[in-house]
Amino acid sequence: MRQADLETVTKVWQSCTWGNTKETPEQWQEILSGNDEGARQRLFQKMFFESIDYNSIVALFDTDSIRTYLLELNKPLSRPHLEKRRKIWRYLFCGIREPIPELDWIKG
Repeated sequence: MRQADLETVTKVWQSCTWGNTKETPEQWQEILSGNDEGARQRLFQKMFFESIDYNSIVALFDTDSIRTYLLELNKPLSRPHLEKRRKIWRYLFCGIREPIPELDWIKG
């Protein structure tokens, strides 16, 4: 588990919430620093679906946690950009290769 610094949490919080939450960056920091895996997974999914900031997400979660959360995202997502992101992240962190039609010309 990585230590969640408030600056990084605030940055990703601003890109995710759009003012549509009662949670604060401080509460997110507390959740990320705590032991509640369910709450941490909820925040990961919110960040994964709503933020495009890969570096901040990777800075807040360790590789094993990201791998675990991505393995649970095993159903196709309804939005094409999220489905593409899911497949790419699952390949990067889990080694699971799934075809991405837009990238089929790249041989891996």
